[in-house]
Amino acid sequence: MNCWTAARIFMMSALVCSTTADTKGEDGVCKTADCIRLGLELSDAINASADPCDDFYDYVCKKWKNKTEIPPYLPSYGHLWLIREEVAKKINDTLSNMTTTKFQAASLNEKITMAYQSCMKEDSSKPNEEISRLRNTLKKFGIPKWPMTPGSNESINWTEIYRKMRIGADLSVIFSVNINPNLTNTSLRAIHIDVSEFVHTLHQIYKAQQQKDSAVEAYKNFIKQTVILVLRKRKTII
Repeated sequence: MNCWTAARIFMMSALVCSTTADTKGEDGVCKTADCIRLGLELSDAINASADPCDDFYDYVCKKWKNKTEIPPYLPSYGHLWLIREEVAKKINDTLSNMTTTKFQAASLNEKITMAYQSCMKEDSSKPNEEISRLRNTLKKFGIPKWPMTPGSNESINWTEIYRKMRIGADLSVIFSVNINPNLTNTSLRAIHIDVSEFVHTLHQIYKAQQQKDSAVEAYKNFIKQTVILVLRKRKTII
């Protein structure tokens, strides 16, 4: 379980403990079926038999860790990841099963459905055209060839490439730039520069050099398969 999930469980526990028996009427708390289910799941993750003052990790995380298997493509897995996956599945089920009159979508929902189904329908996709469009997009960002092979003569300006990607596609692959509350004065906003949000931390990648990490290995395999797909050569040495 990651730190954010643990912190949220702790804050929820603190709020529950601070509620007195004198509380009456509606308190503004979400009481839909989904909210109640999530509350029960969070409560079930807490090991009530442990004393949080003695072992906070045991109190918050142990039950979740014992009954949950971390997917091989993730470095950690908490309730937020679980919720994301559930939402993604519901969206897929809803949009995949909706029917529309072909080429005559009138409502916004129908237009969204048509766009989603056209992207996700594998039997209508054309890999060669998609790869061609990908290469054209990379060229617009200043990447004439990908992957770059040893001994390549292409001259690459990664600073300019990053600038074009940040402005033209809103992609932040090296570092992220956000506007957040100022840490020293939360009434003001400040530009916040941080490492790019990525499943692998620098520490995780470094440790993977000595010890296998399932998430890093999954990413390596993903990159290899992508290179093979783009080059269209199964025997490519990577």
